[in-house]
Amino acid sequence: MMEENMLRENYFYNRNQQNRNLRRSLRRRAKKVISIVALAATLVTSIPFAAYTDAYAKGQTTLDEMKALSIPTENAITYNLADASLITNKTFMDYYGEKMTVKVIEINITKDGNYVITGSNEINGELIDTHITVAEGVEANITFDGATIKNQTKYAVCSQRTSIIYNPIFPVMDIFGNANIYVESDSELMSAGAEENPVIRVTGKMTVKDSEAVLKLTPRADEKNPGEGKMVICGNMTGAIQPAGSLTVEGGNLDVTGYIKSIDKFTMTGGKIASTCRYADVSTVVLANDITIAGGIWDQNFDAWHGKQSLFEAYRNIQVSGGNIQIRWLQTTPWDVVAFSSPSTHIIGGNLKPGDGFVLEDTLDAYGNETKLFDLTGLPKNADVAEVNGYPVEGIQTTSDGEWKNAALPCCSNLIKMKNGTLYKFDYEYDSENQKGTMVADTENSPVVHDVTLKLTEDGTPIGKKEIQAVDGFTMKSEYYDGKNYYTYVDDTGKQLSEIRIESRSELTLKKSSTVTLDGKPFAGEMVPSDSMYIWKKNDYVYGIFYPGDPIPSGNNIVLERVPSVQKNGGWYVKLQSEKDVMQIQDMMQIDNTINVLLDADFDYNKVRNYLPGLLGWTKYYGVFDGNNHTISNVRRSDTGYEVITPQNFGTIKNVHVKNISDKCYGGKHTRQGIVCGDNYGIVENCSVESAVIETVAQKENSIYGKVMEYGALVGGNFGTIRGCFASDITFDGEGVTWLLAHEFPYSTIENTYYEANVESGDAAKTAEQFASGEVCSLLNKGVTDGSQIWYQNIDNGAEQDVAPVADTSHGTVYYGYQGCKTMGYSNTRLPDTPRHKLNYTAEGNVLTGVCTDVSLHTVTMSLTAEDATYDGKEHKAVLNKTYSDTWKEAATDVDAKIIYTRDGKPTTDLTSAGTIKASVTMGDAAAEVMYTIKVTPTPTPTATPMASPSATPSATPTVSPSAVPSAGPTATPAGTNPGSVPLADPSAVPTKAPGTPATPAPSSALTPAPASEQSKQPQASESQKSEPKGSKLKKNGNKYMVTSASKKTPTIKYTGSSDKTKKKVIIPKTVTIDGVEYKVTSIGKKAFRNNKSLKEVVIGKNITKIETKAFYGCKNLRKVTFQTTTLSKKSVGKNAFGKINNRASYLIPSEKLKKYKRWLKKRGAIKQQIFRKY
Repeated sequence: MMEENMLRENYFYNRNQQNRNLRRSLRRRAKKVISIVALAATLVTSIPFAAYTDAYAKGQTTLDEMKALSIPTENAITYNLADASLITNKTFMDYYGEKMTVKVIEINITKDGNYVITGSNEINGELIDTHITVAEGVEANITFDGATIKNQTKYAVCSQRTSIIYNPIFPVMDIFGNANIYVESDSELMSAGAEENPVIRVTGKMTVKDSEAVLKLTPRADEKNPGEGKMVICGNMTGAIQPAGSLTVEGGNLDVTGYIKSIDKFTMTGGKIASTCRYADVSTVVLANDITIAGGIWDQNFDAWHGKQSLFEAYRNIQVSGGNIQIRWLQTTPWDVVAFSSPSTHIIGGNLKPGDGFVLEDTLDAYGNETKLFDLTGLPKNADVAEVNGYPVEGIQTTSDGEWKNAALPCCSNLIKMKNGTLYKFDYEYDSENQKGTMVADTENSPVVHDVTLKLTEDGTPIGKKEIQAVDGFTMKSEYYDGKNYYTYVDDTGKQLSEIRIESRSELTLKKSSTVTLDGKPFAGEMVPSDSMYIWKKNDYVYGIFYPGDPIPSGNNIVLERVPSVQKNGGWYVKLQSEKDVMQIQDMMQIDNTINVLLDADFDYNKVRNYLPGLLGWTKYYGVFDGNNHTISNVRRSDTGYEVITPQNFGTIKNVHVKNISDKCYGGKHTRQGIVCGDNYGIVENCSVESAVIETVAQKENSIYGKVMEYGALVGGNFGTIRGCFASDITFDGEGVTWLLAHEFPYSTIENTYYEANVESGDAAKTAEQFASGEVCSLLNKGVTDGSQIWYQNIDNGAEQDVAPVADTSHGTVYYGYQGCKTMGYSNTRLPDTPRHKLNYTAEGNVLTGVCTDVSLHTVTMSLTAEDATYDGKEHKAVLNKTYSDTWKEAATDVDAKIIYTRDGKPTTDLTSAGTIKASVTMGDAAAEVMYTIKVTPTPTPTATPMASPSATPSATPTVSPSAVPSAGPTATPAGTNPGSVPLADPSAVPTKAPGTPATPAPSSALTPAPASEQSKQPQASESQKSEPKGSKLKKNGNKYMVTSASKKTPTIKYTGSSDKTKKKVIIPKTVTIDGVEYKVTSIGKKAFRNNKSLKEVVIGKNITKIETKAFYGCKNLRKVTFQTTTLSKKSVGKNAFGKINNRASYLIPSEKLKKYKRWLKKRGAIKQQIFRKY
């Protein structure tokens, strides 16, 4: 199986040798205050001296008990390294960008249990690099049973000024959880020969258990280090912000060649470590935050050892309460070795058997007595020493001359008891002329011992009592240390006593004293205050960095200084405002390069007095540097490289903006260089560089080092991620190889990042006009305009225009949208996100014509019509008919026009009552009008009956003549057919039926409508478009859809794929309008993008509620997935929906859904190497 990944681990390499030299110099200058406490100093009886020591001892298993325990092998899983089925291939890339593929054995222990490693990784004459991993949260019992692992593969990881640094591809073991190590039969682990090559790296906890067999740990030699022995065990994980791990030795036999480095807690309670150091440039054998030695044997051999260095060094505390430490030299001319070095060291017991060159410097015992190494004479020959000042010792024997060489004793009177019970007293004498102290045996008097009572008090209240016996003449200085707390001697009035000499039975009062100074005042608390970070600094060297709530270590004269700091986004940041802050941060970086830094003000290099190599110094950086959108300006360099932040970034650098840089590089610096950082293995985001002039030097192709002499505007070499950044107005002079952003290596990412160029090309190169127009600003913000965006720019808001984006909220928000029907652009005024026609209207009668000012082919014709009517109790409206040109729908917008009605010149909404109405539509300066009338229904008029005129002379009564009877009743003509016509039918006339003709009914008051063929064809308003039926297939802009619901109110569709298989980016919208119908896009179909090799980025719209099986399966180049929807779950996403996409893909998830989405994504194809980020 081929596994591709980018190795970014550099195993504690310190970029510049000057850092090592500086630390050694500081350690030589710092005084080591070491308190050697022989239980009760000059005690005759063996009284437990410190409560915490007793508690520790009670928790330990005795040697006999440990030997009785069997090695845990029940239900053990055995890995035989000779099994060829364990071999896989691993492909990685080195510092030159070259790929390497090697065979490896990966043993991943992910469950609690027992495991056995056996066999050899030499298979068919070939060494197969082997990596054993104990996962975080796992507790594993690992037994090495005759195992032999010898790794050999190394690769170039970074460049020093004149050399390339090589590291192994991995250590033999990575312990993230808890690993208990047993050895059934002799075994050996060897790391590859490289610059920094730990055999075991522990970020969790490693415990060596009791066993008789030997486990040999050896860093392999390389061409630069002909003598074996460099880093054996290291304790923190390079590139991860997490505490260093712990190493506990309870038993067993370790044979180590090299040193142990960067351990949080080193504890030894039993077992044996045979250590050999042959590497001349090692500053200390064991380096940890805290060291506790309560038992066991440390047998140290030195070969090539340069300078006065330390055997054990701790940043905080060293406690020695037992054990046997032996030192011997493998060469004839030894150098001095300091046994213990820390700001707070206490030795309670222990057997020291040092060879020549072993020294104790400025050491104190529990009573404040300086302690030295002395040669004692006058003791019995070849006799065993039983006790020193009342504390039992083992393995100490006098010489044939009765001498005890290099005895560690306080500079006062001491009592030595031999195995035969004989007591010897030695008094300290100082020769001022030779400036040397010696121990002189008191051969004239028998030793006299006095009872001494120590009454311990705190604020005047008794808190304890100790009964001791001290030899006559024993001196107690001003302070007493009981293994945890410090006390001062006071008299009956409370006055502090500076020195007490014991010459008789005594009762002494001791007052608990404060040993911690915080901000210049005594501090009695046990935890660091919650309002700030603090540092422990002594002799210009930082010993500790403390966060709010951290416990304060025990020890004397601990001085804590407040560090300007602030809590942000759940983490603590050191503030950077001035040159003074820079110097302090660089000091802190020497012991912890994971600290977060917040740039709290603009930083102008013109105001810097001292040389600053970079704000974070020369060390690699693993924390978060937040520029807080401040500017670093006026950087001027001549020969050091122009990295403003750090040479190598393994953490995050964000929100920092660099302007006005001038640098002249020289040929001696064989490294990649960039304005923000030289090499980026982490994240650089939301950063900018502007106005830079860089003088470069040509590469030296014939040099292994000169090949990497190249220069980037933003970053020299990118092995990680750069996003949301830009570089503008950058000038490179000289013959060097240059990159307008960075040299982008395989497996790295540069996204949404731009540089200024003369001609637009690709995704990143933008012209100065594009920068000034707001285009780059809008791209950087990804269209976000709600105030949460980073970038702003004055374009057309009346303020002074910006030539490039700025991270300043006082400048204008940049909106992107349509400026017409065809043109899209940028403005400080909100723009529509759909096309809009700009129309010029003209009117002729009842017709309005609109012509688009951008594209004259885009036209709309609106006809306003109305018909006369007779009152019928209903509304009678005018009708506006719109006719669009064929190309109008390119804008996919309708014209919004409103009909206004008036009666007698006054607006009206009464469209029912009789009367004359004017309907009008006004667009711009043009108006179309139409008049129509609603008439009252006419009432028929009856015919009058003539009356006879009376005559003067009576005559016969006349007969009335009837009215004419129509042969066929007249049909009333409805109003509207002949406007203004009045019905002629006489409602009183009685129609006469003609032969053969049906009777015509009498007309009623309601009009009878004419046949359809005779009615006027009245125009109707266009109806809304209807959704296509469910299951219909649709297309829009190259995207394919299928109707999933034809609901009249909210039709929905499913995204089924794209007809354009070359698209690199696909945005699945929340809605789509097709043929005038707006559909909600609610799902992504099965295998919609399956095996699409072109697809690199996809945005999943807000309305998506379902993603079907294998929707994105096999999109191996898909590196970015952005979720706008918040409604997805394991149930709504099909199997392998995101399976087999790019191994380094990033998922951008709404912040409130990060945990839930991450959980179900891993069950739907996502893998742990991929990145899950919130936004």
